[in-house]
Amino acid sequence: MLERIKSKLKNTYAACVIRTLRDELRFARRRYRKTPSGFLFYGQKQMETGNFEKDETTILRKLFNSAEVFVDIGANIGYFTCLACQCGMRVIAFEPINSNLKYLYENLRENGWHKNAEVFPMGASDKPGLVDIFGEGTGASLLEGWAGVSSLQRQTISVSSLDLVLGDRLAGKQTVIKMDVEGAEFQALCGASKLLGQLPRPIWLVEITLSEHRQGGKNPNFEATFELFWKYGYEAYSIGSSPCLVTRAKLDDYLNNGNNKGFESNFLFVAPNLNGIEIVRC
Repeated sequence: MLERIKSKLKNTYAACVIRTLRDELRFARRRYRKTPSGFLFYGQKQMETGNFEKDETTILRKLFNSAEVFVDIGANIGYFTCLACQCGMRVIAFEPINSNLKYLYENLRENGWHKNAEVFPMGASDKPGLVDIFGEGTGASLLEGWAGVSSLQRQTISVSSLDLVLGDRLAGKQTVIKMDVEGAEFQALCGASKLLGQLPRPIWLVEITLSEHRQGGKNPNFEATFELFWKYGYEAYSIGSSPCLVTRAKLDDYLNNGNNKGFESNFLFVAPNLNGIEIVRC
């Protein structure tokens, strides 16, 4: 048994080393592609070809037309950050993974936007500290076991709260916030009470799932995430194939009866004076 465990550990570490060397070689040979949106990009084929998260892209482009600031929480290699820069937005990006930051920085620099975006090389949480993050690329998560990633594939990152980092600097500005943090969204939102309550209310596009990619049960904070937004006066809308207003009754029906129509993985949270349905209809 012990020998099998040692062998598995050795193979996992070897795979990590090989993957790192492969990625370094690929990055050294990088060739930027002009996306259908018109900016240069490198690092992920779906992003390069404009086929990455099409519903989210369409919604964000709509929102950028009437907003001043874009906050990209979980910016990854910078696809939505670059999209916002191209639309003339002021951009603040959060990304803690070193390998992702390398691509993010170069994608900004290649387009001449290295002075347009403010990048914080850290994760968002409820308070400052150092934590472990597991995995890499678009699937890296603060949750151990997320999407089946080995616990050995970890690194230590710095985290802080959005309220501490951003303070009052976005007050009075129409802000769009995209949060894609692979299961750790509630913890990040618990450190954003000032941001949640600022005026005008930010528009939030948040990825959150009940059970997808989780090991050992359902998201214990799924319901609490919606309740937190409702507490601050937001309306919730699902996006995707069945866009709709998410009410308390609809959420209860999903949690108690499994009626998942309208519950995919991304939700828009907006102030009541905005027509959320018109926004999410792609």
